[in-house]
Amino acid sequence: MSVSQNEVALNYPSSILGATFDSTTVTRYASLSYLENFKQIIGFSQLLEEGLSYKKHHNAKFSTAQIVDFLCDASVLGFSRFQHMDELRTDNAYLKIKGQVPSEKVCRDLLLNLPDRAASELRMLNKRLLSKKARSDGPRDGVLNVDDTVCTVYGDQEGTGVGYNPQKNGRASFKEKVGILAQTNEVINLTLENGKHHTNFELKTFLRKCRLLLPFPWHLTRVRIDCGGFDIDNILFLEEADMEFVIKCKKYEGIKTILHTVNSREHLYPWTPVDDMFSVNEIHGKLPKWEKTYRFVLVRKPAKTKNPKQVTIEEAQLDYDYQVIVTNIENLSAQEIFHEYNQRCDIDNKIDELKEGFSFDQNSQRNKKCNERFLLIKMLAYNLHNWFKSAILPPEFSRSEIKTVRRRFYHLAANICGNGRYRHIRYVCDKAVESLITYVIDRLRRFAPILT
Repeated sequence: MSVSQNEVALNYPSSILGATFDSTTVTRYASLSYLENFKQIIGFSQLLEEGLSYKKHHNAKFSTAQIVDFLCDASVLGFSRFQHMDELRTDNAYLKIKGQVPSEKVCRDLLLNLPDRAASELRMLNKRLLSKKARSDGPRDGVLNVDDTVCTVYGDQEGTGVGYNPQKNGRASFKEKVGILAQTNEVINLTLENGKHHTNFELKTFLRKCRLLLPFPWHLTRVRIDCGGFDIDNILFLEEADMEFVIKCKKYEGIKTILHTVNSREHLYPWTPVDDMFSVNEIHGKLPKWEKTYRFVLVRKPAKTKNPKQVTIEEAQLDYDYQVIVTNIENLSAQEIFHEYNQRCDIDNKIDELKEGFSFDQNSQRNKKCNERFLLIKMLAYNLHNWFKSAILPPEFSRSEIKTVRRRFYHLAANICGNGRYRHIRYVCDKAVESLITYVIDRLRRFAPILT
């Protein structure tokens, strides 16, 4: 067979470009300097110095506050492992901004040597950081979303247990319980618990601490909790604290009785369509051993298939899937309560961002206290970034998750030029980048007098 004479000619480059390795100005993290300016405005370093009581030896190269500040920067930039953080030790921009960078060993040693009180101090630091934000934003009523998440471990970490794990059944894990303010997404409190623990484990204590850790002049008015927190003790605590609650119910026998009552008396309890899929109903009642009557909002939707695990109340009801919500809110309709509870689903997106963007699910230290302290430092980093995003970045970033902000802002390549007062950043010639950076600089200049 003859070779075709009409083959496409491939034009390879005539020569391969050479390379030099003498640039001391190029960096991926030049935009971090604006976050550093923001931290200077809000007094972040002073906050760390005053809030952390553990002092290193007098001849130590880095103070406790400097190391925690470095760990916050690394978390914002997306470094999930200590080994990866060493990249900042050779980055031109970070060295010019900070001067020196602690090593992996220094960071690990600090987490190991911090005393037991450090966990409480880090939570109080988070409150003081949010207090500064509250003074800047002004008073508001807050809604707290509470949930927990499973964090699988792949080693012999202290404090883990084999419990419910939807991704890796039978593997040891931690449980992280998180309290996040709705809409503005500040993390108020979190805990690192044994994987065997259920959502309801010490939930009342967790809610009490969330109230204490909420800064003035913010006021907690409502709590949304999944069915894991359905417990009369939690309900009574929230009522005593004068807070509204919206809690999904577990399908106990008492809940089945309520469903049966509503469905057997549809002339008294008519179902109200919400849309083509959902209908709602409501009834006031109480479960056995409850001393008080509460409002139950019932939601149903057509069942796709008969699930053998579905709660069977009577044959006529097998065509529907049900959920029941208990609340003490009387000034909203049943449909509004249904939509109100659905707003809690946003916490799942926030937990995903915390795990994927700030590595909340990576607890690689053998010592549980080390993992907890590092987790609390990541909480500080998240709230710092969240404030910077809402206060300084353009409005189109308000709904962007950390990965998008890194791609469009934190990880912009640039040159750090000049020294002293003549130091400046040279970005690529691009109108979108110019517009973004100009906006950030203007916001930083305007933000200082607002805070003071």
